[in-house]
Amino acid sequence: MKTRLVLPLLTLVLAGVLFSGCASTAMYAKAPGLARLGGGDAGTEAKHNAVRADRLLIWKAGLELEVWNVSNAVAQATTLAQAQGGFVEQTSGGDEASARLRLRVPATTLKAAVGALEELGTVTYRHLSSEDVTEQYVDIDARLKNKLVLRDRLQQLLDKATGVKDVLAIETELNRVQADMDSMTARIKALKGQVDLATIEVSFTRKVILGPLGYVCKGLWWCVEKLFVIRD
Repeated sequence: MKTRLVLPLLTLVLAGVLFSGCASTAMYAKAPGLARLGGGDAGTEAKHNAVRADRLLIWKAGLELEVWNVSNAVAQATTLAQAQGGFVEQTSGGDEASARLRLRVPATTLKAAVGALEELGTVTYRHLSSEDVTEQYVDIDARLKNKLVLRDRLQQLLDKATGVKDVLAIETELNRVQADMDSMTARIKALKGQVDLATIEVSFTRKVILGPLGYVCKGLWWCVEKLFVIRD
């Protein structure tokens, strides 16, 4: 008899939490501070700016520079990142011809860090982009809270269960829920880290030093080019 009662209760608990999860996610989606940009009532400019300030953005920048000394540039970039409160996440190359660094700096200092890096050489490529992960974060956070409620309810059922079959069924479900919670917690932590710390991919290439004939050929090519195109 107890087995017949506990298993239906387990099914009701899962269904109830699933329903509350859908409702919770919907409530998050309707929260004023996390509304979609450009969606619904346009409102005032001040309100629009407030919504933008609440967005969770992952910032990434890319730089390619020509420098006279690659080793010095790498050392200076490392010092700059540390001065901004960041660090060097990855280094590749590192010889006298070229090197590539992945820097992580606080998102609030990204602009200053990029500006300082540009002073190390001649910029040949520059890229800046952002990814809005607000809705992804809100969705995971809502599902995590619902999983926590489900875990507590399952624990209550486990405390009341006496039959071996009931205990095994509830423990199996508890383990699955806990695994889901651990995965969601790790994902939230990763998103926070990416939002708080921007990524800068910077490449250094040693400048080419032309010889006498190199300068002559370069001058001739410039003259030939101007015969066809004066200005783009």
